This record gives sequence, C-alpha cells and structure tokens, in this order.
Amino acid sequence: MKPRRILTVLDGEETDAGLLRQSVSICAAWDAKLDGLFVRRNAASGGDFLGDAFSTYGMEAVLEALDDAAAKASDAAHAAFTDVADDAPSGVIGRFIEYIGLPRAAMAREGRLSDLIIMEKPQERDLRNQLNAIETAAFESGRPVLVMPEECGDAGCFKDVVVAWDGSLEATRAVVGALPFLAAAETVLLLHAGADADSADQLADLAAYLDTHGIKSATRSVTLEGRSAARALIETSTANGADLLVMGGFGAPGWQRSLGRDETTALIKKVPFAILLAH
Repeated sequence: MKPRRILTVLDGEETDAGLLRQSVSICAAWDAKLDGLFVRRNAASGGDFLGDAFSTYGMEAVLEALDDAAAKASDAAHAAFTDVADDAPSGVIGRFIEYIGLPRAAMAREGRLSDLIIMEKPQERDLRNQLNAIETAAFESGRPVLVMPEECGDAGCFKDVVVAWDGSLEATRAVVGALPFLAAAETVLLLHAGADADSADQLADLAAYLDTHGIKSATRSVTLEGRSAARALIETSTANGADLLVMGGFGAPGWQRSLGRDETTALIKKVPFAILLAH
C-alpha cells in the first residue's frame, strides 16, 4: 500500500527547506499528502531537566529564554513550510503542525497516524539531540522513519535499494514499511552481514516474500572479517551503488544506545545515503 500521509519533522534550521523539497518530491511520486511537524517544548515540558540547581529566578530566566528560542524556531519552520508549499504541485501540501509538549507525545499523537515519517540526517552541530529525536520517532510512532541526508537532492524515488536483513522483528517492520520504495526500485539487494549458518535460508525466504509482491531481488551474505556489522553494511551498500538502506533500528540494549555504541547509531552517522528504519 502506497503512503498517503507523510509527516516531515522540522527543527527551524536552514536545512528545513531542503528536507521539505525532498519530502514534496516523495509525496508527488506517491500522490501523498505532506504535513510538517514542529515540536515546541514550552516551559512546562522543558523544566524537568533543570532540577533544583537553579534558583526560582534563575529557572524563570532560563525557561523564558528557551521559550523565546522555541518560538523563533517554530516561526522559521512555518516560514520554510509556507515557502515550499508555494512551489509544490497541487494537492501535495497538507498542514503545518506546531505541537507544544514533549517529542514522545508528539510522535504518539501525530506519528502513529502517518504512513511515513521523514527526518533529516543528524548534523554535527546537534548530533546527540537529533539522534535521540530519530530514536523517539521510531519508538513512539511505530511507523517507518526515512532519514534523509542533504546530499540526496530532490529525488522522489530510490533506484538502488539495499535491505539489511537479520530476520528480526525490527527488520521485518522496516521491510513492510519500505514495500512501496522496493516496488519502485530498479535493483533490490537483500544483504546479511555476519556468519549465521542459516543466513542463506533467511535471505531466500525474504526474497520469496518480496516476489509475492512482484518485487525481484538479489541476495548476498558478507562476512565481517574483523569489521563491525555497521561497517560491513556501509562498505557493501556503497560498493553496490545504493541510494537507500532499509533496516531494523534500535534493537540494541538501552545502555548501548545511550552511549552511542549501537549499530543503528553508527549507520545513521556514517551512511552517506538515505536510510529507512523501523523499530
């Protein structure tokens, strides 16, 4: 089933315009509607991390400054949405949504009732917060999340797709969420990184499943040879000319994710092309 409602998450930075143009191209290709979401943390939702270290006056001053910054960022995100809407094809643009509260609540409310969530690839300027935002979107929405680097341009579809497959629930959800992209691709490679004895059978089962959807695919298993699974996936996908990697995400224990030592974080940071992930 093709996506009909696509939600793009904005942060009020200059990169919003490019991300929205990418989103418009995808919506136009699928005849989908695009909504823009900006999550604005107000004083009530943002005071929890300040604790008791601040005096009442100090806390009020900090929260007021944070609220002012959030208001300016929201205005910038809305302006970017309006500018891109002016040039978008008819019927593509939906609503700009300013959600006041916590990101997890925003994703539970807006993300769960969308078919696809689009977010920008994290930038070094705010790496940890953006990685947390992607994780929150995947966990709280239950929907596929498409992470788009700025270098992708405005392409509405992906020609060469690699699916990282390990048979997990997360990978299964990612494949189901990616079916429209897989059906439109010119090549689909099903890739397993590791030494599992049954990897060939798992890949064959996935290929047979995709074939029932009219999607032809090739399969490949690669050994790690001293590399991490993330490094093996990156090198093999890049050599294959991939422009989209489909994978399960954030399946590692919480302590690994909090330290940024999980494979999902490594892939999001280092893959130079788009990633579609699901938890």
